[in-house]
Formats: sequence, C-alpha cells, structure tokens
Amino acid sequence: MFRWLEVFRRRAPRNEEREANLFQDKYENFKELLQANNRALEIIADLESTVYQDKPFSFLHIVTQAEALSVEVDAIVRRLNALSGGRYEELAAASRRIAEGVLSELLRKRRFEDTGFVQPLERLSLENVQEVGGKAAGLGEIANRVHLPVPPGFAITAYAYQLFLDYNDLSDFIPRRLAKVDLDDTEALTRAAEEVQQRILEAELPADLEQAIRRAAHELGERCGGTVRLAVRSSATSEDSEASFAGQHATVLNVPEEGLARAYREVVASLYSPRAIYYRRRRGYREQDVAMSVACIAMVPAAVSGVLYTRDPHDRQRDAMLVSAVWGLAADAVEGAAATDFYEIDRRERRVRVRQVARKETRLRLDPEGGVREEAVPAERQEAPCLSDEQIGRLVDYGLKLEAHYGVPLDIEWALDEADRLFLLQARPLARREADRPAEPERTVPAVDPARHPVLVAGGQTASEGTAAGAAYVLRSDHALHHVPEGAIVVTRQTSPRFVPLMGRVRAFVTEVGSVTGHMASVAREFRVPALVGVGGATEAIPHGEEITVDATRRVVYRGRVDALLAAPPPVNPMRGSPAHQLVKSVLRRIAPLHLTDPQSDQFTPAGCRTLHDVIRFAHEMAMQEMFRLGDQLDPDAIHAVPVRAGLPFRILAVDLGNGLRADRRGAVAEIEDVTSIPFRALLQGMGHEGVDWSQNVGFSWSGLASIVAQTAIRDPLREARMGEPSYALVGGRYLNFNARIGYHFTTIDSFCSREVNDNYILFYFKGGAADLGRRTRRALLIAQILRRLGFKVEQKGDLVRGELKKYEESAILETLDRIGRLLGAVRLLDMHLSEDRQVEWYVEEFFRGNYRFLEERGA
Repeated sequence: MFRWLEVFRRRAPRNEEREANLFQDKYENFKELLQANNRALEIIADLESTVYQDKPFSFLHIVTQAEALSVEVDAIVRRLNALSGGRYEELAAASRRIAEGVLSELLRKRRFEDTGFVQPLERLSLENVQEVGGKAAGLGEIANRVHLPVPPGFAITAYAYQLFLDYNDLSDFIPRRLAKVDLDDTEALTRAAEEVQQRILEAELPADLEQAIRRAAHELGERCGGTVRLAVRSSATSEDSEASFAGQHATVLNVPEEGLARAYREVVASLYSPRAIYYRRRRGYREQDVAMSVACIAMVPAAVSGVLYTRDPHDRQRDAMLVSAVWGLAADAVEGAAATDFYEIDRRERRVRVRQVARKETRLRLDPEGGVREEAVPAERQEAPCLSDEQIGRLVDYGLKLEAHYGVPLDIEWALDEADRLFLLQARPLARREADRPAEPERTVPAVDPARHPVLVAGGQTASEGTAAGAAYVLRSDHALHHVPEGAIVVTRQTSPRFVPLMGRVRAFVTEVGSVTGHMASVAREFRVPALVGVGGATEAIPHGEEITVDATRRVVYRGRVDALLAAPPPVNPMRGSPAHQLVKSVLRRIAPLHLTDPQSDQFTPAGCRTLHDVIRFAHEMAMQEMFRLGDQLDPDAIHAVPVRAGLPFRILAVDLGNGLRADRRGAVAEIEDVTSIPFRALLQGMGHEGVDWSQNVGFSWSGLASIVAQTAIRDPLREARMGEPSYALVGGRYLNFNARIGYHFTTIDSFCSREVNDNYILFYFKGGAADLGRRTRRALLIAQILRRLGFKVEQKGDLVRGELKKYEESAILETLDRIGRLLGAVRLLDMHLSEDRQVEWYVEEFFRGNYRFLEERGA
C-alpha cells in the first residue's frame, strides 16, 4: 500500500479533465455496485425466508427472484471489472457458471423413460411408482408382494401421458397458461382450469397409444372370462405419497372397452380442475411434478364397500382401527356424500368397541348400460349393519398385514362382492392430522409473567425466527470465538460472517448492529438459529452469564428461562417435503451458503466461489480494496485538487468525485463549511477537536529524540518524503479516501457512509514513524488496541496497523471517523515517548477518557 506516494515524483503531465473523469467513473461504479449488492442480498434473504421459515410460496416467484438475482450479480461483477480495469474477468466466468446452474436446475423439464404405454398389475410393485403412480403401483405391491386379493387390471403409464401431451402441443401450453394464475382469484383460476381441461378433452390420443389401451383391455377381458367393465382411476405420480391428493382427481366407473379413450381423457383433465391446481400448488407441486398415470381396474360388483384406517388419525397412540361401510359402491361415501356405518375395533383384542349403524336409504350400483346408478336400499337393510363380525375380522387381518408390510398406518379402500369375496382397492399412508390442518392466521402466544421474567431488551429486527434459552455470552471481540461455550446465546455489538463456526454450537444471536439482509443473518436462517439484530444497548442491558430467553420472532429478550415460549408448537407448512420445496432447497445450496468468510484465506479467490453469495461477498471485498487503492493512481500534476482550509498544521488537497465539495463555494480554497462529504466532515471534525493539540510535542523524551537522530542516520525521512507534501482527500457525498503523511508516518482512511448498513465501512492503514522500531511498534500496538475498542477487526505487525469496520449504522460510522481524527492528532509524535511496554495501557485508557494530550502520565 501507499504506492500513491510515488505521485510526489515528477511525472509527465496528463489531461486534467480525463483524470477527473477517471476517478468520478470509479466512484459511480462503486456506488452502483453497492446498490446492486444490496438488491442481491435482499433477494437472497427473501428466498431463504421462503424456504427456511417454512412459508408457502409460488414457484413462479422463486424463478422470478432467481432470474433477478442473476441479473444483480452480473451487474455487481461488471461494475467491479469497470472499477478495476478488468482485473476480475475470472469472477465473471464463475458468476455465469453458477447462475446458469441455478436457472438450469429450476427450469429443467421432467422427462419420462420409455416404459411402454401400458403395464399389467402383475408386473408392478412400489418400485414402479414413478412409472405408473402410487395407486397402480400400490395395487401391484398388495397383489404381488403381500399376496392379498385385488381386482385384475393394468396401468396406462406416465410415459403415455407425456406422449399424449406432446402429441397435442399441451406440454408447453399448460404450464404457460397456468404460470401466472393467482390461487386467491377463484374466477381467474376457474377460467384457466376450464380452458386447459377443454383442450385436453378435445385432444386426440396417438393411434399407437389408443391401440395399446384397447389391446390391454381386450386381454384383461379374456383373462376374466369375457367382456370386462373397468374402473378408470387416477394414479398420478405424486398420489398416495406425503401429499395424498385424496379426492382431487377423477375416477370413471363401469367403463366399457369402447369408452376407455374418453374416460382416459376425463381422468387426465381432472389433473387440471380448479381444486386440483389449488391443492397441488399449496402443497408445493408444479405441473411437471405430477404426471397422470391411469389405473384401469376390473369393476367389483360391490355388495358392501368402504374405508379402513389402521390407526386413529387424531391420536396415533390409541390402539384402535376405524372402519366405515355402505351398501353398494363407496363412491359417495369416500366423498362424504352418504351416511355410513362406523366401527371402532380394538387392534389387540380384534373386537368391536364401538358400532354405530346409520340409516342408509340409497346405494350406488353398476348400471348395465355403463356408469353407476343410485337405487333405494331395501327397507329391511336400511338400518341393518353392513358388516358382520366375521367380515370385520377379515378386514382387520388384512389391515394389520398391510400395515406390517408398509411400516406405517394406512388408509385402505375395500369392497365385498356378492359372493362375499373381499378385495382391496387402494392402500396409502394415512394422512397426518397436522399436515391437513389449515394454517391458523395467528397463533396464540403464552403470556409471560413480567415479575418472574422481566424484559431485558426489545425491538430490533428478526433476522432468523425462533425462540431459544441459554446463558448469555457477551462477546466483545470476534478474536475470542473459541471461548464461546456450547449452548450459549451470543450477545455482541454487530453481525459478522466470522460467526459461521458458532452456528453448530450456539442457540441464538442478539446484536446491537446488523441487517436482515446481511451475511450472518443469511447464514443464521440457513442453520435455523434464532437471530435478533439491531437491538441497541443489548451488550450493556444483558448481563454476561445470565440465563435468558430470546424470542426472535417477536423481538423480545427476557430474563430467565420462559418454558411456555419454548414449548409453543411451530407453524406447519403444507409445502414442506414437496418436490418444489426440495428443489428450491437444492437450488439455494447454489445461492445462499457463504464459504468465503475470510479475505486472508487462500480460498478467497474467484475460483473459490461456489455460490452466488460467495460471488457477492468476493466482489464487495475487492471493490472496497479497489477504492482503498484509489490514491495509488493519483497524479497531482494532472488532477484539479482544491485546497481545504482545515486549521491543521499540514496541507490537505481535495479531489471532488461528486457532491464532496460545494459547487457554489467562493474562491479557490474550500472552507470547512464547503465540505459536503459526510465522512470527510466527520474526520475533519475529529482532527479539529478542541482537546487535540497538533502543535505540542506529546511527552517529549530526550531518549526518543536520540532514537530519531539514530534512525535518521540510517534513513533520511525528509528525503524519502518531505514534511511539506500535502495530504490528499478523494471525496464524494458519502465517500472518503484520505491519504496522508503526518510527521514521519503514513495513514490511509477509506470509508463509505450511508443509510444502508450493508454498504458502510471504514478501512484504516497506519505505517511508519521516526523513532526506533521498538517505539514505533508500541505506538502501533496502542493504535491497534484503541481500534479494537472502537469495534475494528485489526491486524498489527511491527509498526504497521490495518483495521476494518463494516456494516455499522451511519451514526456509528460518523462517530468512529470523528474518533479516528482525534486519534491521528493524539498519536502524531507519541512514538518518541513510548520507551516501555507498560505505558501502552495507560495511553489507551487516557484516550478513552478524552485526555488526547496525555497530560500527567502516571508512572512515567
């Protein structure tokens, strides 16, 4: 650093206007980069909130946000290359590669393997669920592996469905027509659904598909001993999974061979009914996630039919099975449109504990002409139980055998024919009550007793939702991370990506400074660690070691452990575990994780960027460093610099990058009031503080003077850089790059200060002095300790000090710049006096007491 001092050497004159434009262009690119950086971080925060906070989402919203993020990251990289003269083309390649991977994964179309158009049930099992859907694969599993009776039949495959859509140009039309449908606009949803359904019902089956279906039906009839009627049932590829899709799709009953093509189209069209679209979207399934395979099953002329639950869905701990039954076909019963008998059976004793017989006046029967018809139940049967104890016993046996095979409670459809043969028509996992329960608008929060659990702090912003309890660990410096115990709640001044290693062992974060869109907030959401940021005074109000409860969702920190809050159940997201949910989580792994947390690491390179967040982080860091090096390119012979009358014993020349100085100032010299650069004014205010005396020799020491004389014999500081050379300030409205030689040391301060916390930073560099290395090193150590107390991350080697402070609020940045201005004046000649290590601590404390002249040194 400080190659800018070469500007004092004579150079060939350059075009002054071009030089000015160069710096102004860099400054504009830097500002544009910061704006794109903030927009990108906001998009990442939105995507993470969508997934990690378990909120239902629209897949179109995810795609739109991912595309917008790619645009912003591209803008960041382009601005960085414009700022640096094309130094980071490798980053552009990395950014494109990652962004293309994100969008490719999101937009990849699902294609099905050529499994043929139809598959007989005797060849199927649950291993074929992606080919023929859950219902058909389940029937094959029951028949071929559990060896329980099911009606014979065949499945029309998902591959056939894809061919049907492609043949009729529906594969692109359907997702395009439904893409922007608002689920909350019922009319618009209905219009779109009806349009899609009509297109499907009017579509033609490819000739080879129709022939394959007819041939399978004919062969089934031959096996059954004659003409067969079929139940044409939906068997979508996501049915009977975690999302049951119960009742969402059509079944067409008692279909003759010649009616199969029409029935097939009806079942496929039911995939796009308004209720099916709504259910699918709310559960996190895109159109391409659900392919309509169709199960064609020989009709059972049912005398009795119904449903068996192998467990009570409301209380899995109860040892009970539940059965409902009706005369005839159960189509109305499963839709909830018919009264049914109800039986509760003790699973262990196989006895009926509850028997409720309904009055059943009508029943559904097969119509010889096709379809079903409703008819009256004979009077003597209307109030008679549908099932005998023996029949119930068979049902229980079948249910327990199936449950043992599947390993989960089941929802089973069954039918008894006129010959008293029991057939199983479907078996699927029993839907959990929690998954079916509608989301509550607002969950009741337990009351907290203020006498037992007073509020320690409240307010701020929720960076990551949740509640947690543990011992507060007030962290004053991120250099002590290894001291943080497991299970602690970290209370600290600001967020930092360096806290990433703590995520696996701490329970929550509370910070005084921070942003919801910051790097640590992003990581906290990823790890689901509650985080509350922007809580002023937290490090003072929360005692170190005190047990506390953090309710990050409601932005309150209580004294003690509030068990009622910790026990509150989390909200249920119906999309959790769905294909769209899993896909977006997978895509987020290319977007959100932050691997580049340490700029000093060998991995902090464009090649080390594994996510878009890494690209953003790398570009932001490099942009700050590029701005820090602006002074390297400064040629005083080729730039118009304005003298600033600051009342200081050295010259300051300012280069206005835009809104840094008043345009309507009088004369060639800028007064303090002409300075409109916010960070520069703050620095000048500190340098001009009434307690700082630039003219005095602080703690003058003859031994220190001797050291200077000895050093001068080795190197001539006046020849290396004359005391009369000016300091330069490159200033914008919210930007400062200050390069100075004050006495025998060099200083650079680079800062951006705005209302956007993520943009704000101060970079500090200090090097040199006139005394021997030991005295210069002590002064550097003193400066480093003061900077750490101010919140800087600091590196100190010998007489060199580097410090950085990032993501503080505007007021904190300005206050810190003011203090740095005082620091520069206070330590100007201090290296001459620091002859012993023990002096350093006294000077640090006196600085924070406001004794900038260091009067009356103790123990000197």
